[in-house]
Amino acid sequence: MDIAKKLNSILVNLFNSVLKMEEEAIKNSSKHNLSITEVHTLAAIGTGKPKTMTQVAATLKINVSTLTTAINKLVDKKYVNRFRVPEDRRIVKIELTEDGVEAVQEHEEFHRAMINQVITELNEEEQAILVQSLDNIHDFFKRQRLKSVSGDGPRELQPLALGDVTIPVPVFQGGMGIGVSLSGLASAVARCGGVGVISAAQIGFREPDFYTNPKEANIRALKKNIREAKEAVKDVIGKGLIAVNLMCASRNYDDFVKASVEAGVDMIISGAGLPTSLPGLVKNSKVKIVPIVSSARAAALIIKSWTKKYNRVPDAILFEGPKAGGHLGFKEEQLEDAQEHFYETIMEIKEEIEDLQDCPLIVAGGIYTKEDLQKALAYGADGVQMGTRFVTTEECDVHPNFKQAYLNAKEEDMVVIKSPVGMPGRAIRTPFTERVEVGRIPPEKCNRCLVPCKAEEAPYCITQALINAANGDIDHGLVFSGSNAYRAEKIETVEDIFRELTGKD
Repeated sequence: MDIAKKLNSILVNLFNSVLKMEEEAIKNSSKHNLSITEVHTLAAIGTGKPKTMTQVAATLKINVSTLTTAINKLVDKKYVNRFRVPEDRRIVKIELTEDGVEAVQEHEEFHRAMINQVITELNEEEQAILVQSLDNIHDFFKRQRLKSVSGDGPRELQPLALGDVTIPVPVFQGGMGIGVSLSGLASAVARCGGVGVISAAQIGFREPDFYTNPKEANIRALKKNIREAKEAVKDVIGKGLIAVNLMCASRNYDDFVKASVEAGVDMIISGAGLPTSLPGLVKNSKVKIVPIVSSARAAALIIKSWTKKYNRVPDAILFEGPKAGGHLGFKEEQLEDAQEHFYETIMEIKEEIEDLQDCPLIVAGGIYTKEDLQKALAYGADGVQMGTRFVTTEECDVHPNFKQAYLNAKEEDMVVIKSPVGMPGRAIRTPFTERVEVGRIPPEKCNRCLVPCKAEEAPYCITQALINAANGDIDHGLVFSGSNAYRAEKIETVEDIFRELTGKD
């Protein structure tokens, strides 16, 4: 027996049989005049709360323009109501009428009856075998669908539109705290057409009142750095954007968002938790907002939350993979599996957001060379974020000893340590990380930087460890880095990096 031929025949006949049965059931309905495609569209809208056109289009894996044509017909047939949200006229929501709900319920009953007929003659063991076999087949086709879509040649960076602004070179410089990415590095990246990112993490550590009045010191320094960076690029032709990276887990998060808006920042990138309140905090401003996610599920939650509460979708989604530096959005035991599925996750997130208007996908974590960038683009990224690569530049704001730690590092020096807030963090091995591995270093005082941190239980003070490193005290410091830090061989300029990535002089 030709097993391949037999299996192909079974799959084709099975698909056609189910489709034929559906068509017959719909055709024989005495109440509804609908095509099978229209019924599936109604099912995607669902019987719950109203959905946006983009949400339904994503469920059906079609673009919004195609869905609009179908919805027009269903509105005419009185199966769907369509309306625009008063707070944001760009967003169209749709819901089922009573007839639409009835049609979906009838279709669901058909499927329940069909499945019950399939399994009624099978015992429990046979049912389990059937489910496992079909699940294996589904996984196979999913893997095929999620393979690289790179085509015949490498992908190149293209200017990226975010609503009313354009990023000439969609390379985001990662936000690196404490004191690694400030106005100097951010403005240098923006001058080259990218997105320069200032890290707000304990940014006021050099202010004279930092230890006595950390909130005011941080806000003052944050505003100062934003304004310095904006001033440095104001007359640059083809400039990019100035952004800040804000951690949701930070104390006084709302105040930092408002301070950034007041200082004139172009974009806020936010992670270390889901930034569910961010749209409300930037209301009535032109600031672009970009959440950091670690999965398609997290992206879907953000989109659902922002749409429901604020009638707004992200201006971009930033997916940060497990090879990133600093705090990671994965549990330590998840890192290996997350890296194995890194490119699959890119495509899953892209699929989740592909029908949202003006919502590109930025990919981070392990992007170091042009080849890394091109591979991310091949799997669906619209741009990339690079942090580690920019540390060993002349323009990076951190102490030369910090940069030298990167240059001295070997691959085996890349370590994952436990942060005082429980999440893993990636860093370069130093005498400090070795001491932390064998015992607690009690914090001398609490800087109240992260909400989840409890000083009386913390294995060490992460703020002080990062400040020590930023000031050049590597032996007593925590040197956060991405997994590729050991690849750094020289101090270069930001312009050198952009020239390599774009192939332009």
